[in-house]
Amino acid sequence: MKLKTLKPLYLGGQTLVEGTPFETIEQHGRQLIQKGYAEPDDSEGEVVVTVSQEDAAGAGVLTSGSLGATATPAAAFKAKHKGGGKWIVVDAAGNQVGAFSGNQEEANAEAARLIAGGEPEQTKE
Repeated sequence: MKLKTLKPLYLGGQTLVEGTPFETIEQHGRQLIQKGYAEPDDSEGEVVVTVSQEDAAGAGVLTSGSLGATATPAAAFKAKHKGGGKWIVVDAAGNQVGAFSGNQEEANAEAARLIAGGEPEQTKE
């Protein structure tokens, strides 16, 4: 499906400015049209990028909408200084997650582990 961008898009490893022709698979093209990122292109202009099935599945296709969606989980957990040299991990609301307590480096590592899908450390009895 041949389209042209209505907004800047990062496709196939390149940033395409507004009005740039490109080709993609049918489903991806319909999604971009529905979201207002592109429109059908009937011109004779040469396509700059051809997006493959693998790229369209998410490996190389980024839009401002998808970037916003992926940025949220990264901020879900972060290290926070509690005082006296101790650090904890908090969620997006600022509430402590699990029973972790350690130095700043350990807290950053724990936050990264939680962001990657790990379970919070439980209180040891």
